[in-house]
Amino acid sequence: MKKKIAIALGLILIVAVVIGAVIKSNSDSSVEVKTAEAKTMEYEDKVLATGSVELVDSVDLAASMPTKLTLKVQEGDRVNKGQVLAELDVSELQQQLKDAEAGLKAAEASLARARKASQEANAAVKAAEKNVAGAYKGFMAVKSLFLEGKATQPQVDEAEQAYTSAEQALQAAGGRLETLKMQDPDALQLQVDQAKSAVDSIRSSIEKGKLKAPFDGVVFQVAAKSGSYVQPGIPLITVGDPDHLQVVANLSEQDIFGVEAGQEAEMRWAGAPDDLVKGEVARVAPAVSTPSMGMGETETHIKVYITLEKGEINIKPGATVDVVLYRVKPRQSLLIPNEALVGEGEEQAVFVVENGTAKRCAVQIGHSNELFTEIEQGIKDKNKVILEPDEIKDGQKVRTTGGGDK
Repeated sequence: MKKKIAIALGLILIVAVVIGAVIKSNSDSSVEVKTAEAKTMEYEDKVLATGSVELVDSVDLAASMPTKLTLKVQEGDRVNKGQVLAELDVSELQQQLKDAEAGLKAAEASLARARKASQEANAAVKAAEKNVAGAYKGFMAVKSLFLEGKATQPQVDEAEQAYTSAEQALQAAGGRLETLKMQDPDALQLQVDQAKSAVDSIRSSIEKGKLKAPFDGVVFQVAAKSGSYVQPGIPLITVGDPDHLQVVANLSEQDIFGVEAGQEAEMRWAGAPDDLVKGEVARVAPAVSTPSMGMGETETHIKVYITLEKGEINIKPGATVDVVLYRVKPRQSLLIPNEALVGEGEEQAVFVVENGTAKRCAVQIGHSNELFTEIEQGIKDKNKVILEPDEIKDGQKVRTTGGGDK
């Protein structure tokens, strides 16, 4: 009896050893992996930046000459197109205009006299030519009568003298005409043209002395005092349309990827912290802007232009705003950690754990941010995905370990 018990115990021990060896063998062939659970939750992809509010339509009015300024408006005034906002002292120009107009009048008078004299000289030549023809005809007629004995010698002499006098008069008229032609009427016309140009130029300068509103809008800035002496080219008055604003945000080169026209944007301003201003990306600058050292900038950036929604907007030009650009608006998506993906392009995949085995699943991905990637097709909600599966093979035995979902 004791012998049978001993044999039975021996058999049990052998079976236990075999089972342990099998378990150990299976354990040794599996690989420890960290996993995470694919979850359906809210996903968004946004960029945070700061921006400045600018007028889309604005014009800086500047003086065209160094002179004294007289203001007609002040900051905040609404103005109409063509309204005079300031005047420059043009008293010296007005005196120059009087002198130029007098010079033009004199040049025109000289040209008129020259033209009249030329006309009179031409008429005198034609009249003299007619007189010569008549005198010659009379002389020849008297001479013919003299030969017939019907006229006396004194009559012939008188007719010849009349003819000679007519020729002399023609020569005198012709000489005067030639003298007038030498005076060059084109030069007189050029003097008139130059005088007109001078008058027009001074009149234009006087008109530029009135700084006028280029369109209906608001005076946003006045950079000089009435009565001050101003220099040309320096902006004095800024006029803009307060109903047409934009935000210009500076994005780093790292954040610009995926930002494009049509995306939604939200802005908040410290001056009205409870108001959320919405807008839309209008365009992205085609080039990277270099730092403006005078403005304290140290990094390159790319400008993104954002149009604001029309309507009541409690925000002011020149304000600095906090900007949120949505590459992807918040939405429910199936997400996995980025480190669960393997492959590139259209051949990306994940490994899911099913009954202790790694199964490779091709996936179709959507957007991704710094943590998660959207999965549009290939796995389901709550699937266990293996993290950093670069060394994992399809069908390989795995066991989960700490650091991820069990």
